[in-house]
Amino acid sequence: MSVYTVHKLLHRAQVDLDFRDRLRTDPASAIAALPLTDEERSALLAGDVATLARRGVHTFLLSRIPRFGLFGLDRNEYIRRMRDLDDPPVS
Repeated sequence: MSVYTVHKLLHRAQVDLDFRDRLRTDPASAIAALPLTDEERSALLAGDVATLARRGVHTFLLSRIPRFGLFGLDRNEYIRRMRDLDDPPVS
């Protein structure tokens, strides 16, 4: 996983209100043109923040997801999913 594009996406969500709104209303379409790996795209759309963090996405930038209500995550769900970092991923 190359995290640069995910970092750019999360930063853009912070500064670009139109993009942020598209991420809220139609996330698959909003990220369709971005050069993400299949794993990155799947993790983002599933709100799988633990996988993204394990793969190197900075947690400060990941915290934008619940702050702006992206990918179906609110603060409580984000915290619950980030706690999954303590558990090894299931293969």
